[in-house]
Amino acid sequence: MSIRPPAKQEGFVLVTAVIFLMVLSLLGVMAVRGSLFEERSAANERDLSLARESAELALRDAERDILGIRFDGQFCAAGLCALLRPAGTRPVNAAEAATFWSARNDALTDPITPIALQDGGLSLTPENRGVYAVDMTGSACGINAVTGIARPLWSGANWGSNTASNPCNGTITQAVPTIQYGTFTNAPVTSFAPANAQGSRPPRYMIEMFTPDDLKIRNTSAKIFFRITAVGFGRTAGSGNALTSVTLQSVFSPL
Repeated sequence: MSIRPPAKQEGFVLVTAVIFLMVLSLLGVMAVRGSLFEERSAANERDLSLARESAELALRDAERDILGIRFDGQFCAAGLCALLRPAGTRPVNAAEAATFWSARNDALTDPITPIALQDGGLSLTPENRGVYAVDMTGSACGINAVTGIARPLWSGANWGSNTASNPCNGTITQAVPTIQYGTFTNAPVTSFAPANAQGSRPPRYMIEMFTPDDLKIRNTSAKIFFRITAVGFGRTAGSGNALTSVTLQSVFSPL
């Protein structure tokens, strides 16, 4: 009886096992990366949603500012607001509110001044700031160097700290003022902690005022319109430590 020598081992099983383990490892890494990406995307969506809701709050706050009422609907002129707009620039009761924002209101001999100013009260005290006479010439904030189109005022506004990354460079040569949520309505801002992991920066807004003459509708309407621009912030800081932000606009008429 002949005895065969043992077959020579070539290591095929070992190579196969190593390749199999590498494939499993690669799949595991891809799964982890996919999970992290989805988590990051969900966090970004939550942050954008928070910023959007914050901007919506600022739009409603601006409407109350125009109407001269607190966050709870009571008129500020009754001494219920910490900071009041100048006398004669807002209705003081419901009866006055019914006709106050009409271009035919004789009490408003000039429906713009001092309610709205070309520079939004840039050099004035806080109660005069944040409401702009509409810039029909397009010269107030300068020209966009890339598009050659007049820049809107909100593009050169101070939306957060005391600076703006791209201030106006037209007849206005600095960052124009905006208004923090709750300034003229006593709306509580406790939900907006300082910009950190626990809270976000309070939203801000600015108001542009359009008369019937600006819109060339005086023959058919006495309404005064307001374009409100609001910026809300999230919690996440990106490059340059800038928070996630959402900009919203609305057109509002009190009548």
